[in-house]
Amino acid sequence: MKLKYIVFGLLAVIFIAAAVVVMYMENIVKNVVGKYGTEIVGTEVALQGFSLNPFQGTASIQGFTVANPKNYRTPYLFDLGGISVKMNTKSLFTDTIVIDDITVSKPVITYEMLSLNQNNIKQIQENLNKNTAPAVAQEKKEAKSGSAASSASGKKVVIRKITIAEGEILAVTAVQGKESKIDVKLPAIVLTDIGADKSGKGETVAASISKVISKILNVATQTVVKNNLGDLKKVAKENLNHAVDGVKDKVKNLGIFGRK
Repeated sequence: MKLKYIVFGLLAVIFIAAAVVVMYMENIVKNVVGKYGTEIVGTEVALQGFSLNPFQGTASIQGFTVANPKNYRTPYLFDLGGISVKMNTKSLFTDTIVIDDITVSKPVITYEMLSLNQNNIKQIQENLNKNTAPAVAQEKKEAKSGSAASSASGKKVVIRKITIAEGEILAVTAVQGKESKIDVKLPAIVLTDIGADKSGKGETVAASISKVISKILNVATQTVVKNNLGDLKKVAKENLNHAVDGVKDKVKNLGIFGRK
């Protein structure tokens, strides 16, 4: 009987420990991704939910959003929808977390033109170029400090594969009060071996987030330009005809629409 109670006691301890680890890792992911994502993007990056199953090596992410910069009508640059993750569970207890696969299903990206030469994707890309290096340096600095909080953010990651499928781009422009919206399909995006260099030490969280977001934005921009940006410029140009003549001439001199 004593052996029976001992076994039950050990099992209870194991399950409690596993639950604590899961809660700890879930908080790490939400806080670290939100912290460094916000720093490099320059707008709020948030996760509504993250759930981990350490026994199966799977996780799911809900409500991964990147807010638009100020002065834009739409609230989000993108909402990544449903995200499923497969990982090497043992790596959770090492300095480098190995993620085998991330699948992003049905993300929605908003491409909004604030003016003739300004849009949200361009602004976020500029933020990425400016903020990534300082964020990576800060992450490394915090990792070296040795505190409990910094040890969480000091973990590096290797991502074997990321697949982004069935995405949609909502292209929006509003000039002089006239709004145009165009839906465009986002081509499938596949990224492989992020942080998988020869050293095997992985990539910082900040650098990994920057690479993924940058790739998504590049593909989104190319897709809108290829498919429908001409229509958006047409709407903008029609509104421009109602502007003050002096302002219109100045804008045309910039060569935005080309000279005839």
